Amino acid sequence: MTLRPARLRPLLGIGAFLIIWELVAASGLAPENYLPPFHEILLVMTDPDTGLAILTQSLATLTRALAGYFIAALLAVPLGIFLGRSPLAAEIFGPLIEFLRPLPSSAIIPVALLFLGLGTKMIIFVVAFGATWPILVAAMQGARHVDPIMMDVARLLRLGKTRINLEIVLPAAMPFVMGGLRTSLAVSLILAVTAEMLAGNNGIGFFILDMERAFRVQEMYAGILSIGVLGYLLNLGFESIEKKVVYW
Repeated sequence: MTLRPARLRPLLGIGAFLIIWELVAASGLAPENYLPPFHEILLVMTDPDTGLAILTQSLATLTRALAGYFIAALLAVPLGIFLGRSPLAAEIFGPLIEFLRPLPSSAIIPVALLFLGLGTKMIIFVVAFGATWPILVAAMQGARHVDPIMMDVARLLRLGKTRINLEIVLPAAMPFVMGGLRTSLAVSLILAVTAEMLAGNNGIGFFILDMERAFRVQEMYAGILSIGVLGYLLNLGFESIEKKVVYW
């Protein structure tokens, strides 16, 4: 099987970035203990012991990020649809949402620590808090953009509210919802890493900070690159699901 040029184009940017990295590191523009060559980091990532440690910590972070993400999605999608279809509810709860939405999720960490302590529960809570808002707002916007004619037909057919929401409102809002879900997926990974750095005791965020404190720069960069790989794979997986869900 031959690879089409279009499939190779995304690799050009990555390849150019890595070549520039190697050239800058070899030129001495940056001290080696600040920016080691990429091939050295690759050797660290493929080392059995270090590679296994990075994989283990990355999986811990991924588990927390996805747990918070799914909690946010399960809460935000139905709530957003409800608020989008109910002007009264949107009027009552809209100011509260606009108050909470701009809050940095990192500012919630001290509160989460008080109630949940160090560990996975705290990180999942922070992720769920931050991932909720893009999904909630997207679902609200999608629910408000339902074709009025479709709603009139549903009323003429005397469909119940549950059927209307499931068969008309949700499919119509799905492109908006998927956009919110895509945004929140990246947010979830970022917040999981951030929470691990600020108040975690394991995970890839904690690993990166621990390596930086120990002046093990290659291992630190290896951890950072693993986050990039993780995010790229998550995006690829989401794209494949999105094409099946929003196929029109």
